[in-house]
Amino acid sequence: MTEQLIRYLKNRHVHTPGIALARLLLAFGTLLTLLFNDMSVVADHSYMHLPQYAARHAQHISIPLKQLDIFMQLSPGVAKTVAIIVLLLVMTGLVPQITCILHFVVCFSIRNYFVITNGGDEVTYIMSVLLLPLCLSDPRINQWKEVQPAARSSNITGAIALIVIQLQAAYIYFSAGFGKLFTDVWRQGTAVYYYTSHYRLGARGVLRWVNELVTATPLVYLLTWGVLLFEIVLPVAPLMASRYRFRMFVVALLFHFLIAINFGLITFFFAMAGLLVLFLQPGTKRVEEVMRPS
Repeated sequence: MTEQLIRYLKNRHVHTPGIALARLLLAFGTLLTLLFNDMSVVADHSYMHLPQYAARHAQHISIPLKQLDIFMQLSPGVAKTVAIIVLLLVMTGLVPQITCILHFVVCFSIRNYFVITNGGDEVTYIMSVLLLPLCLSDPRINQWKEVQPAARSSNITGAIALIVIQLQAAYIYFSAGFGKLFTDVWRQGTAVYYYTSHYRLGARGVLRWVNELVTATPLVYLLTWGVLLFEIVLPVAPLMASRYRFRMFVVALLFHFLIAINFGLITFFFAMAGLLVLFLQPGTKRVEEVMRPS
């Protein structure tokens, strides 16, 4: 059994151009965060000196790992420039064995130092950690290059890392869907109406009018319960045949795109798009069971 498992892992083709695409999407989302946010706002720690916040947020910065945080080691402007350069290097797909480490440092720094973050920053940080063994075991200098499938010892590390990433993605979606079952508006089928028409969180302008026009009809039940079904079913998508996985990938991208335009979560879209590429691996064949001995 152990020999079969090792053979399966060695023969699994995991170092594909899809990794480069996923890393590009993850890095691009973070790049947008740095380019279009005021550092004096997202990384303002001055409020921590106020008595009403000091006790609650005094340990916000992870001091034991401060040596890894470029925003704690450099001035904000210099650290931001360094982070942007690193992200651009990640997006090239070149020398992933080095850029994966630099990518992790940047993601850690943002998560550790920024006061204002969103779910996309969290997902990107987790992926930067889980991508380390996948990239460090990658035999390519250019991740955009396709390599001929072959049994390699390095595939074992990469295959295990990819499985962990897929389990993490499955957990994210399943917990999101399962958690909604305990909320009245989701069980009643009206959540999409309430969230899209919310005076602060919802869409603006014409899009808000379209949303209210649609969600004021019985379609709101289909949309709301459709989201629940989608988030609960998506975790098993990697087990599907390639054509069904690709369809699920398209639906998932559309789902997150609608979230982005309705709630303004642009960087979250790119983080989840990168995660979906790793999770569903569109365009690749379904993983076979265990390859027969040669």
